[in-house]
Amino acid sequence: MPKTSALLDLVCAQRRQMKLILALLIAMGLFLGLSALYVEPGDNTFPILVLDAVLVVGAFVFFSVTYWYCTQRAMES
Repeated sequence: MPKTSALLDLVCAQRRQMKLILALLIAMGLFLGLSALYVEPGDNTFPILVLDAVLVVGAFVFFSVTYWYCTQRAMES
């Protein structure tokens, strides 16, 4: 458990930077949504659009949950 706690301390120490990452991911999602208006499923770029969407949404969920957890952890201590 001490290794896990130390790792969580290191991750939660970067909580301020997570706000910036979340803002960038939101901007990337907006640009991705804009490009989705012009790409159709038969285009050659459609798989890239789907991969980008999975990566952006996955990163957004990961950093949102991490930020929430670190905020809750800071409030408890």
